This record gives sequence, structure tokens and C-alpha cells, in this order.
Amino acid sequence: MKIRCAILLVIGVVTLGCGAVRAQIASSPGTGRGLPETIDAIDSARVTTRILYITAHPDDESGAVLTYLARGLHADVALLSLTRGEGGQNTLGPEQAPQLGLIRTQELLAATRGYGVKLYFTSAKDFGYSKTPEETEKVWGDQVLDDMVYLIRDFRPNIIINNWGGVHSGHGHHQAAGILTPKAVQLAADESYKTKTSCEDCGPWTTSQVLDLERGNEQPQGYILPLDEISSTYGRTWRQLGIDAFANHRTQGITLFLGSTFLQRPIALHREDGKPFDPKSLSVTIAERFKGCTPIELADRDLESSRGAVLQVDWKRAGEKISHAAALLNDAPKKCGPTPFSQKEEAWEQLLDRTAAGSRIDKAATLVAALDVSVLADRNNVTAGEEFHVLARARCRAEAACKIGESKFVSVSALNQSKREGDVDKGQTFTIQVQSDAQSPGGLIGSLSSPDSQYQNAAAPGPLAEVWIRFRLAGHEYLHREPVKFFDANSTHADLVPLQIVPSYALAVEPKQSIEILPRRQHDFDVLLRVHSYSSKPATVTVGLNAPGGWKVSDAAEVKFDGIADRYAKVHVSPPAQLPEGNLTINAYAKRGEEKFTTSIEPLPSMPTLLWEEPAQCVVHAFEINVPKDLRIGYITAESEPVPDALKMLGIQVDMLDPATLAFGDLSKFDAIAVGVRAYELRSDLPGANQRLFDYVSNGGTMLVQYERDFAWAGKNYAPYSAQIASKPGEPLPRITDETAAVTFLKPDDPLLNKPNKITTKDFDGWVQERGLYYWTEFDPKYTALLSMHDPGEKDLNGGLVYTKYGKGTYVYTGLAFFRQLPEGVPGAYRLFVNLLSASRPQ
Repeated sequence: MKIRCAILLVIGVVTLGCGAVRAQIASSPGTGRGLPETIDAIDSARVTTRILYITAHPDDESGAVLTYLARGLHADVALLSLTRGEGGQNTLGPEQAPQLGLIRTQELLAATRGYGVKLYFTSAKDFGYSKTPEETEKVWGDQVLDDMVYLIRDFRPNIIINNWGGVHSGHGHHQAAGILTPKAVQLAADESYKTKTSCEDCGPWTTSQVLDLERGNEQPQGYILPLDEISSTYGRTWRQLGIDAFANHRTQGITLFLGSTFLQRPIALHREDGKPFDPKSLSVTIAERFKGCTPIELADRDLESSRGAVLQVDWKRAGEKISHAAALLNDAPKKCGPTPFSQKEEAWEQLLDRTAAGSRIDKAATLVAALDVSVLADRNNVTAGEEFHVLARARCRAEAACKIGESKFVSVSALNQSKREGDVDKGQTFTIQVQSDAQSPGGLIGSLSSPDSQYQNAAAPGPLAEVWIRFRLAGHEYLHREPVKFFDANSTHADLVPLQIVPSYALAVEPKQSIEILPRRQHDFDVLLRVHSYSSKPATVTVGLNAPGGWKVSDAAEVKFDGIADRYAKVHVSPPAQLPEGNLTINAYAKRGEEKFTTSIEPLPSMPTLLWEEPAQCVVHAFEINVPKDLRIGYITAESEPVPDALKMLGIQVDMLDPATLAFGDLSKFDAIAVGVRAYELRSDLPGANQRLFDYVSNGGTMLVQYERDFAWAGKNYAPYSAQIASKPGEPLPRITDETAAVTFLKPDDPLLNKPNKITTKDFDGWVQERGLYYWTEFDPKYTALLSMHDPGEKDLNGGLVYTKYGKGTYVYTGLAFFRQLPEGVPGAYRLFVNLLSASRPQ
């Protein structure tokens, strides 16, 4: 398949460790190379049905359904997630937006390996919660539908499952996915429709049926899938296997819901066109598909015999039968003709089915042969003009009459083999020279770059290099392709990571952001630079900063490298006396001769096997704000959110409150205590400390609670007086998704909107993604609502910023999305947040 992949992705990582942030959940059944997987592969080689399952986000899919279709019925199944889920929240760490999309892609890749399905995406942007499909389609534009048509024509499914078919409420992305799927099916069959991205083999394709899922109640209509049937090979139900793989969605806190009754409900399929559904269409065998073609019918019998031999651990006979099946399949066109049909599309479909069956036989043969291939580079980050080595080893099951044959190094044009030594069965070493002008082809390192159309749809980019190894099983020759990887290990983890081309030098800048408070006199500050050499060559490198006009920076520093290492430099920065309001950028650089390097490449905290590339710079936000002197804040976080670091840039002292401090520490020293997003849901110690926090407020402190989700808030009495987060059935969640929604001041003279900063409607300019989420919908009259706002066509919501006096202090609840605005340097969000933290502070 000629499938494109997204530039925001890193190649899939096989994780061998089990650390909290480095490793995925343990490998799911079906992802190994044992007896069950071998049986599974042989059974899959006997089925021709292709099924495309379409949904909107990672974690929307039914893992149970996908696992049953792929591992139970052995269909060739692909999952198409229209977005990468970058608009959601992150329960593991600080990553948001594209960085979160990068992690969620890897999580879904891990899940689909457990399901046993392929994975694709479109260019659709996850821009956060949407209330209508019309808004979603407007933001997505025509390209998403075009991507869907491209995928349908390329994968050529017999059946499409529309995960959100018939859904007309809730998330606008879900509704749009359900609406766009049948449109894409119709356009894919239209000969007059040409996709924007060309594809040599992507002619019109007619999908025989589109199915909807029904899982909303205990007695769904349609064909109920036997998800609770126990697998004869894996010893667990398809539902259990699917949930095991589904648990990889860790950034979404999905493990909290693994015991939900929703995941245990029966699931049914029914045709969108209302016609009767034949369950047998989910799994059509090659013997049925090519009925009357004797070679293929005989090949199917050989596969059945090979399965029996595997169960008897008779590897020689298993190899003979599966290799005979492969030979018969190759000869089928000579005996049966190219096709018994005259229509072009049907002829192409049969050719595709034969090719797919051949690929699946090859996979099964690899498992029967127990082919074990290791292809490891001596480094994973290679640079232009340098040399590295690849060690390849291969072995296979002698009792299956398997023999290792020739090997070959295959790579992108920037990597050239200069030497080959040894035999692959004992250990073969390739010496590889990286061209002097080599650059990463894109997609191997996450970045802020716009997706390249060449890397748009697949879940992971292709490897930079592979070693191709031929092996013979019972006289039949097969070709295996093994990507080159690097074994990255220390005392706490062991990861197989991809080979990637990186710049010779990368910089880390501290701080990445800075705030200059106007109109006070600006103070000088230091920028610390860490320069990492990926190059193994000795060099002297000049390191410095480029600042805007009027700024002064100290002279560039020289650092010396003997090879791969880190060096450090400090550059002094002096702002101009008169600094205009706005954002400006100070750029870092490293120079080796005439070569200049200006990028930062750092691992993502929540998944360090992924690298993120961005410009090496410090962004300075200059705006007017009044911050009370010596303001001291206690912060309760559960998500490693970015708000505490944002407050520190204002000079506020922020102390992170752990369970011991909450239970026994002196809280009276804090002017305010801020509760981070979803903390009541994710911090098990917090509910037990709630009364102590109320006592702190009663004695004169300020408690600021940021958004909590409805199910975690309901019936818990976490607020001092009654307050609810709820929505009626069929109504959207209490949130404002339009980041430009007009804001009405209900109490314009209230101190919280005036001290120490005068808040105006201008302070709501420049907000990103949304105004807020999980607003209070009903609350006691003792509370005062300060703001109201609404999304287009909806009623006002006034529960986004609410407070009450409690004893001598102030309790505040806000659903406003400060966790998104503060990292983006939105001045009004900073001013309002400081006002809330200062509620009990004498002005």
C-alpha cells in the first residue's frame, strides 16, 4: 500500500521496560511469536474480508469489536481515526496540543497491535470539544473527506463500520464522523471524483455494506457480536483481550473506566441501508472467495493442514504445507486466469485479495519458521557526514527445514553502505556512511511543522533503513524486512528505538518563556543554554543568542566537544528601558564553522522515547499586570499541569502541596491555595483533606478550584455549599467551546474583577481553543456569579467563575481554561488569575 504518514509522528517503539512513564502496558496477547499467534496467523491467511472501522478520536473505538473481528474472525481490519486526539487533556504530564497528539498516536498504535488491526489517520484537527457537526465540518474543511475517500480507495474494504453512525447528539466530532463516513463511501465509488492526493492504484471502489454499531443499552437491535465467547487459542474472551489493549490510552485516564458497565454491554451491528445483515459476510474464506479455482481451494486445505500440524508441534509438516499453499497461490493466475469476471473493478478486487492472502501466508510462514531477526545500530541518532554500524543476526527453526539465505541493507538515499562483513546467521556488520547533506525525511521526530501530505495518513513513518533477509522454508523462498533500531538501555529501562537523522547539535533553552511586567523598569536576566552534540567528532562550537532590536546580549561563548556530550553556556540579556506590550522571541544558536544550528530536540516527559523538535528560543511576554508583593501560593496538582510554572514567571512563590503537607502542614502561610484541574478525581488524598482546606478558608485564606469533571463532582459535597455540574439528556456539556465567545460582566464592580487588576472585555482577547469547561450549572444563592457567556445558538452559562465568602476567607470555583491560556502567555488570563489568587489579600 502506498500510504502516507504524519510529520508529527515518531516511528513505533517497542518497549521492554516497565517504568511508569517510559513503558506501555505489558504486551497484549496476540503480539508475540508463540503457538497462539502462529495459529492466529494461519487462520488469518484463510480469510479475505477487509473491514474498515471509522471513528473520530483515539479511545473512541470498541477494542472488543476490533479484537473479535481481527482475531476471532480473522478479517483484515483497519482502524481509521479521523484525528489524533491532540485537543483532549493529559492525565500523565504537561503535554498539550500537537505534543499530546504525538503521544496519543503512540498509545493508539499500542492498542491496535493488541487488537490485531492496522491504523490510519486523516488531517482532521482535534480542536477540542465541539457542540455541533456543522462547526466541526467548517473547521475540518473538505480535506478530511478527501482523506477518507483516499483511504477507502487504497484499503478497499468490503465492509465499513461507522462507529458514530446514527449519532445526533454529543461531541460534534463524533457526529461529523458519523455523517462524513457514508459521504466518503459514496464519493469513493464515484468515478468522476478525483482525490487531491494522487494514488497510482487508487481507482473507484464500491464498499458492499456500511454497518453501524449499537451499544447504548442492554438489548441492542441487530446482530449481537459474541464478544464474551472465550478464544480457543488465547483462553480469554474477545472483550477481555480488547479491554487489555484499550488500556493503553493512558493519557486519557482510561484505566479509571476499565470496570465500567458501558464496556461490558452487548454490541450489535446493523446495516445503515436497513437491509438484512448476513454475519457470514464478516469472514469470507479464500476458498469461498475463489470458488472453482482449484489451486486456491487446495491452498486453503494446505493451510488447514498446516494449522493441524502446528497444534501437534510438527514444524516440518507445518512448514511443508504452508509453503505448498504459498506456491499454489502463486500459480493460481496461470490456472484460473486473471479473473472469472469481466468488470474491471471486480478483476482488481480479486487481484487484491490474492495479493493480501499471499502477504498473510508469508506472515504465517515467518511464525512457523520461528524466524528471529535482530538488526541493531550502534547509535540511534546519526548525523550528516558521519559513520555508524549495523549488526544483523538471523536464525530460524531447523526442525521446520528452514534455512537463512541472503541479506541486503536497504535505506533512504542519505544512508550509503560502504562495507559488509560476516554472515547474517552468525552476525553480519554493515558500515554505513551518512551523506554530508543528510536531513531527516520528516515524521521521525515530532514537531510544530505542518503535516506533509506525503506523511498524512499512516500512524507511523517508514523506517530510515531495513535489512532484507531471505529464508527458505520447505524449499519455498520468503523475504523478510526488519527495520534498523537501537537498543537503548540503562539500569531502569530498555527500549528499542528507531534510527533517525538529527542535526549535529541541538540546544535546550532555559527559560523557554519569560514575562516582563509593564510598566515597571525591566531587569536583566540570564538565559542558560545546554548544547548537546550528537556528532562523534571533536569540534569547537560558538553558542549565543539573537535578540530583537534594542535588546542587548553578552558575547557568544565557545564550547569544545570531544564527541557526543553536553556543554553549557550562560548568556546575559538586557531588555530596553521602554518595552512595548506584546510577544517577542530571543533565538539561540550554535555555530560550527559556517554551519548554524537553531533547534531544540528534547524527549517528551510523559513518553521519553519520543523526541520533540522546536526552535531553540525564549519567548518573552510583555504586558501590564499588578502582582501583590510577596504573594505565596500553595498548589495541589494531579496532572503535572503547566499553571504553577506560569505563575512562577510572575515572581509568585508557588509551593507544591503533597499529601503530607495537605494533611499536616501549615497552610496559614499561603495567601491562596489553588486546586489544579481534575485534582478531586485524580488525587485520592484530596477529598480527605477537604475539611482542612475549608478551615483554612474560614480562617481567612483563598481557595481556588479549577475545573472538575461532572462524574467526579456529582454528590461529593466538595464545595462549601451546594453546587452541581450537570446537563440534561441530549444537551451539551456545560462548557464554552468558542474561544471568542462574548463575555458579559454580571458584577462589573466586584473586587475580584477590579483588584489588583481592572478586568475588561479586552482581557478575553487572544484566548485559545475554548473559554472553559465543566461550568457549574446549579449553585446555592450564597455564591456570586461574575461572568456569563454562551456558544452560538445556546443560552448563557454563568457558572464559569463563581465565588462565595466562607468565614473570613473566599472560596472560588472556575471552569475557565486557565490551564490552556497561561502557557500561551494570554495577558488577560494572567491578570484575572492573579485577582482570584489575591481575593483575601489586603489591597
